[in-house]
Amino acid sequence: MNSPNNSHLTVVTWNSRSLYHKYHELDLFLRTHQVDVLLVTETKLTENRPFRISGYSTYTANHPSGNCRGGSAILIRSKLDHDILPPYCTDEIQLAKTQIRFNGTILQIGSFYSAGEYSLTHDMLNDAVATMGPKFILGGDFNSKHQRWGSAIHNPRGALLHNITTQQDLKVIHPLEPTHYPDNPQHMPDVLDFFLSKNIAGTSPYADVIHELSSDHNPVSMKVSGNVEAVHEVPTLIKHPFDWNRYKRILDQATNTRLPLRTPNDINKAATHLAQVIHFAATESSSKGRRAQSSNSPLLPQHILQLLQTKKSARSLYESTRYPHHKTAYNRAIRELKHALVEYRKEQKRLELIALNEQDGSLWRKTKTLTKHRDSISPLYSDNRWLSTPQEKADVFANQLYDQFSPNPATNTEFNQEVKDFIQTPLNLTPFFDYFTPAQVKNTVKRSSVKKAPGSDLITQPLLVNLPRKTLVLLTSIYNAMLRTTYFPTAWKRATIILIKKPNKPAKDPKSYRPISLLPLFGKIFERLLLPKLLSHLDHLIPDYQFGFRSTHSCPQQLHRVIDEILQTYENKEVCSALFIDTEQAFDRVWHEGLLYKLKNNIPDTYYRLILSYLTDRSFVVKCGDAFSESKQVRASVPQGSVLGPVLYLIYVSDLPSHPSNTMAMYADDLAIINRHQDGQISSLGLQQHATSLEKWNDEWRLKINPQKSVHTTFTYRRKYETNPVLFHGCRIPEKDSTRYLGVTLDKRMTYGPHITELVKRLRNRTRELKPLLANQSPLNLSTKRLLYLSLIRPIWLYASGLYGSASDSQLNRIQVQQNKVLRIITAAPWYVRNSAIHRDLDIPEVKDVIKTTYSRLYNSIKHHPNQIFSNFAQRLPPPRSARRLKRKHHTDLRPDN
Repeated sequence: MNSPNNSHLTVVTWNSRSLYHKYHELDLFLRTHQVDVLLVTETKLTENRPFRISGYSTYTANHPSGNCRGGSAILIRSKLDHDILPPYCTDEIQLAKTQIRFNGTILQIGSFYSAGEYSLTHDMLNDAVATMGPKFILGGDFNSKHQRWGSAIHNPRGALLHNITTQQDLKVIHPLEPTHYPDNPQHMPDVLDFFLSKNIAGTSPYADVIHELSSDHNPVSMKVSGNVEAVHEVPTLIKHPFDWNRYKRILDQATNTRLPLRTPNDINKAATHLAQVIHFAATESSSKGRRAQSSNSPLLPQHILQLLQTKKSARSLYESTRYPHHKTAYNRAIRELKHALVEYRKEQKRLELIALNEQDGSLWRKTKTLTKHRDSISPLYSDNRWLSTPQEKADVFANQLYDQFSPNPATNTEFNQEVKDFIQTPLNLTPFFDYFTPAQVKNTVKRSSVKKAPGSDLITQPLLVNLPRKTLVLLTSIYNAMLRTTYFPTAWKRATIILIKKPNKPAKDPKSYRPISLLPLFGKIFERLLLPKLLSHLDHLIPDYQFGFRSTHSCPQQLHRVIDEILQTYENKEVCSALFIDTEQAFDRVWHEGLLYKLKNNIPDTYYRLILSYLTDRSFVVKCGDAFSESKQVRASVPQGSVLGPVLYLIYVSDLPSHPSNTMAMYADDLAIINRHQDGQISSLGLQQHATSLEKWNDEWRLKINPQKSVHTTFTYRRKYETNPVLFHGCRIPEKDSTRYLGVTLDKRMTYGPHITELVKRLRNRTRELKPLLANQSPLNLSTKRLLYLSLIRPIWLYASGLYGSASDSQLNRIQVQQNKVLRIITAAPWYVRNSAIHRDLDIPEVKDVIKTTYSRLYNSIKHHPNQIFSNFAQRLPPPRSARRLKRKHHTDLRPDN
């Protein structure tokens, strides 16, 4: 697929003299002139002032000072297959770069800016040009004058640049008229904006000046003959319009239910046949024709076209005469056009918002575009070199994950051999009569999420929900054959991994990206069917203090336990030492042989052999853009993205050592160990003893604690106390006054101040993102705005609010203030309307009432909880506030029976 301009590539360079406030005019220009790549200079952007235009990707090289000065940027059509390159940024030169696939080769494109206030040397210019590849186009404002590219005079910069173009055999593509018209009429217009190219055929020797856009520089355009590759469409089996009745008929005819299912090879063939018939039926039922593509040329109203022509004429007249009153007329034309474009865009947005509806999903798609900005993976720096292409990124991620999906080195060789010997002992065979019915399979498919991304087979939940009876019977037969033969198909063990950047991590580091594993849905449906059968044998192994991935257990319940322990510390004048342990790559380092060792005597031999097959010969590929890495073997880990993986991890860590004087709280791999005592040194000594036993356990089971990410926090009101440091393998655990556990920041005196500060920051950010939908100018009705608040803003502070609701009234009022502000934005209420009246009219309770209701629900869920930890919870409640030593608020004061 080629670019919209199939026969050429249009590249434009323009000095914007501050880009941020020229959105509307630039958006019109790009679409009117069908610009493929725009090189913008003197952007004056910063990291806190991003710039985006719909349909284009923006890559910047901002001034290293961080101030609004200098800078360059590239705006390139998002549909073009391109890669971002690392920018070149110094005080003197800012160079943004990208590369595209052009005529079957790689073409680099750069946007160059160097302010005239800086002195340049030959080495500076040469180094900047040297960062471009063997085939490139470099355009921008060089602030270099020389007769070689049509300037009236030449300056020292021009002489330097001319020498470099001669030495490196660069082609200069310049216009035949001035590009810069200074505001000072005593200064002569001259050529400052042009292009340098190398090894590029099919270009004209001259560029065209476009007398548009508001700046003292005119845009300069060049065209390159050839084809540009476009981004490949995201592969999907459902292309609308889709004929579901035809899909079912084709499947019913193509499905072969008489396939042999006696051996592992038979099961692999049957799984392949099932995927093939679904692919065939989906392809035949999808629309054959491509949907009509909307034109890139904007359909503008007549008055805007007239204003655009007026501005062009005024600019042309001013550039030819340089008279001040012609400049005034030109400025007036700019203002009128800008005002008309702003009003036109407001009307277009109003019409777009009016069409939004929560029933058809359009409202939620719009909110997603406002609140979630998924950026492409930036250039990576690894092994002292930059990686820019999707293939290079995929390969470096694959090598990194190959090391990550492997067990830590064995430190206890004797125990390691003992585990291997035990696994190799013969199994005790037991009768097996389990099987699945088509009704069970159909019900499990219906309960699976429709939003889950497909695996490498591209088969999604809607395709499985609409399987006809015959195909459903084949799928059930395969599942039952898997139980009989204890074999898991190879195709369902292949994971496709995509990478998502972790927040607040350096973008250039490959370790800053989190892997997301996409598995075939067929395998996940089978795991969901198998899970209850496994839990009937394994549930008793999971310790009571483990609350992760368990029915009727939740994060707030575990937090309740931890916070209760800390508050009792205050009441009893004790010192509470707490250790919050971070296990390094916990799920990814699970030792398969160790896991099988723990499973062997606890589940029937059939399930054991099935899990053995499930864990064996797993593989993955990394997908980056449209590039795939080579397949890599998974040598450890519980499968990420699977249904069984979390439960298998819980079994693997189910025998963590405990200590009689310590309280353990665990949610998946988040472990907290708490010790309370009158003497702070004895309290921390209890933690050290527990840590020592954890060291031995981790060495045996080949997991690794990360001491630097673990935290040792002391909770107490006592002013004079002493504690000892806690060590892991000789490394001291950092001691901090607060820590974040299960999404809540716990500070030394449990004021919840740091936690509420973070909540307020998030509330402000989310309100700002949704303001186009919530503000008075938004045409959405009041009920829809209210729904947006309840769905997207209130949940930010609602989580665990029943627990941090024991904070002081002044702290909770900070959240109430944020709610008041949002509700006033929604209702556009004047200043004299009371907040209580707004809450009453919108039927939205105040924060304190929501907190009380939230804790009441949490308390009721704990009161009759099946976990023995909570069995005597009601008897351990603190006395009323008046009878306590400390008169501070307690979350249990909010319980309904108080």
